[in-house]
Amino acid sequence: MGLKKLTSAAIAAGMALAALLPLRAGAELVEGALFQPNGENLMISHPPGWRMAYMDGSPDGDYVVDFLPPNEAHDSWREGYMGVQRRTFPDSPLLDNIKARNLTLAQVAVQEIMQNSQRNCPGRFLPMGQKNTVTNGIPTSVSGGFCDRVGAMAPYGEGSVIAVFQGQERLFVVQFGWRPATQNELKEYGWRITPARLQQYLDLLNGATLCGGAEEGACPK
Repeated sequence: MGLKKLTSAAIAAGMALAALLPLRAGAELVEGALFQPNGENLMISHPPGWRMAYMDGSPDGDYVVDFLPPNEAHDSWREGYMGVQRRTFPDSPLLDNIKARNLTLAQVAVQEIMQNSQRNCPGRFLPMGQKNTVTNGIPTSVSGGFCDRVGAMAPYGEGSVIAVFQGQERLFVVQFGWRPATQNELKEYGWRITPARLQQYLDLLNGATLCGGAEEGACPK
């Protein structure tokens, strides 16, 4: 998997935000892919017991890191998936346009991601509301949803919670995903996830902080 392999089609032309779409896990981690990112970085915990399963990108630029539960594989995971991306800001004219509309880049990115997710769901898409907030000083936008029919890799649907954190120098996209293992699993819940599991993911998002930027403390090694 490379940084250009996205979970859904590119965001509409003219918005210049296609690079913000979360990536789907696609290969096992190899030792040569490991590196310590430089510069501004997002510190966020993965669910207890999960492992780093993939890393790709460059220490000074964009990167993606994927985490999976024990005994889960990229080509067949069901219980859950977590992806974290660092992305470069778009060009200044787009940033100025977004600011002129009294929006944040995080808000616009999540809006575009969710619109694209709904358009590309071959079944019924049940969206979550969008929450625009500030997380430990970071402008943040959170949304998600569930598509009840995705394809061979997720025959009973796939859900996700997506958060975009707008740093001082970089944009960070975090995705939690889940897939029912059977047709009827968790059908009593609208997004096919228990409230406790969903809250666990939201709590992890709420604990995110920045490090390594010009106005931030050093990142732990």
